[in-house]
Amino acid sequence: MLRRDIGGDEQRIRSVKTRHDTITFKHILLPIWISAYRFKNTPYRFLVNARTGEVQGERPWSWIKITLLVLAILAAAGAIAVTVHLSQGG
Repeated sequence: MLRRDIGGDEQRIRSVKTRHDTITFKHILLPIWISAYRFKNTPYRFLVNARTGEVQGERPWSWIKITLLVLAILAAAGAIAVTVHLSQGG
């Protein structure tokens, strides 16, 4: 296995001595971040996988911002429709 990992045409490996002593859970490093925060007296928890960047957890929703975004999208779509209608001679 060592020869395969090194690769190349020729290796001169005389001996390999691998030794693992007192392995405990403290030596395992997991690429994940766990956090929590409080917003308006409601706790929100989330996890971030540091390897993939995937985020899972809870988040607060701002219904005002969501409503404003929907209205802005509708206004933009209406403006485009009016522009297309007027450019076609309507």
